[in-house]
Amino acid sequence: MILDHRNWAPTASVTTTAPVASELPLSHLLSEPVARPARVLATSFMLDVDLGEERPVGALAIAGATLAADDTWVWSCRMEPAGPIIWQTDAGTADRGLHPSIGFALAIPILPSPVLAARYWSLAVSAPSRSALGYVDLGYLWIGAGSRPAHGAEYGWRLTTEDLSRITVAERSGVEWVDLGRRRRRLDLSLVLGDDERAGVIDRDLDAGLSSPVLVVPSPAGDWAREGMIGRIASADPLVKSYARYSDHAYSIRELL
Repeated sequence: MILDHRNWAPTASVTTTAPVASELPLSHLLSEPVARPARVLATSFMLDVDLGEERPVGALAIAGATLAADDTWVWSCRMEPAGPIIWQTDAGTADRGLHPSIGFALAIPILPSPVLAARYWSLAVSAPSRSALGYVDLGYLWIGAGSRPAHGAEYGWRLTTEDLSRITVAERSGVEWVDLGRRRRRLDLSLVLGDDERAGVIDRDLDAGLSSPVLVVPSPAGDWAREGMIGRIASADPLVKSYARYSDHAYSIRELL
């Protein structure tokens, strides 16, 4: 699985040659909430991201992207701004991880090592599904280290959809009025940790706490768009030294809207 709290994007510089809506600038890509997107006034464009320095990258994601399954989005990276491409995703599988009704676009590519250290990243988007509207919204960008626990949580994790709608029931008639709200997912999982992983988990809890976003994918071989999310740790159970060589640590992660 992937449980990553190191997102390099918020301190990065993002540019594009395509026009951008003045009220929805590219800076919205680098900050919450997801529902406040950046709006690129084109359906085919390139985003260039400068991380400021060479960073290890093992996970790429965008929450709140208005893309469809027949659109393509291709990541690539360079060691120099105009240098040769040293790695890129396959355009033929660019729709992997897209789920329009959830608004989550997720790419967990197979990177060398499994992380690739580079400073300059690019995202090429082609969205024919948006041709009638003429623009694409992109909510929140994740370019992270892609931390992968050794044992993960392949089994036993629980995914719940929370409906934020409010239902009011009339006392006499029983008629219900629905104030429609957003739906978001909540993932509960328990990690089995070796002795060599405990320090990293304690560091993650101290660094991210309950306030910083995390990227979680319980099974990278599964359905990324429905199961993976950018969220926030809603609660964390105590780290339990349960066996001679292993410890348990449980999280509840709530999707960002």
